[in-house]
Amino acid sequence: MKTNFVKQIIPVAAFTLATVGAFTTHAMNQRTRTIAPQQGFLKLNPAGTSCEQKDLCSTINSGNLCTVGLSPTGAQIFGKNGANACIVTVYRP
Repeated sequence: MKTNFVKQIIPVAAFTLATVGAFTTHAMNQRTRTIAPQQGFLKLNPAGTSCEQKDLCSTINSGNLCTVGLSPTGAQIFGKNGANACIVTVYRP
């Protein structure tokens, strides 16, 4: 009787452990992605082809645009796109 009980519990426990591990790993990946900062650049021309490196920002929308010195009155900072132009909107971390 005791062996049947153990044989039934082991698969259930293994499945539960695997499910918890999968959710934990996924949550850790999401957290890492949201925390990773992105370099922000100040546009030196309207097209964004000439840029100056400034503060670290985030691509996650926090509701506050990333600005020079992270000051509300500072100039807006942008991230670079695949063509190396500073036109991607970035936010305060």
